[in-house]
Amino acid sequence: MANENGAPTTDPETHLIPLGVKLQKAMELRAAGDLVKAHKLLREILLVDPRLAEPRLELAHIAAGREDWDEAEEQARAAVELLQNGGQWTAGIPPLKLQSFAVNLLGEVIYRSLEGGDLVFRDKAKFDLRWNEAAALFAAALQLDSENEDARYWTSHVRSR
Repeated sequence: MANENGAPTTDPETHLIPLGVKLQKAMELRAAGDLVKAHKLLREILLVDPRLAEPRLELAHIAAGREDWDEAEEQARAAVELLQNGGQWTAGIPPLKLQSFAVNLLGEVIYRSLEGGDLVFRDKAKFDLRWNEAAALFAAALQLDSENEDARYWTSHVRSR
């Protein structure tokens, strides 16, 4: 590719090609249970390009598996925001399906953080606020993709208070 003066130019997104290989490897590592190496690769990807939602979704899953709800929520929330602003990287998944998945994941992270804690006893108003946020997220995920069975399940089980 050349610019108007004939000088070679580069596609501003060419840096994503090796990151795609890293993302695939990280997903394989996570599936195989090697969470430390997967986490490291995902962090490396975000150091190069922090505007990618997909590595954040993977990091949210890893953090949720450790029951690190703060980290899981931070990563899931960032991924949702990126996807809502058109920041989808992978082309193989329809945008609304990926957004639905991410929104549902954020709802699950919030719900599960409440499930094992004592917030309901310490601060009922805050508990209700977070519960209602999770319920709204499940409903939004189902609205984005009516075929999202996880969102359908959670929407029927977690209702606003």
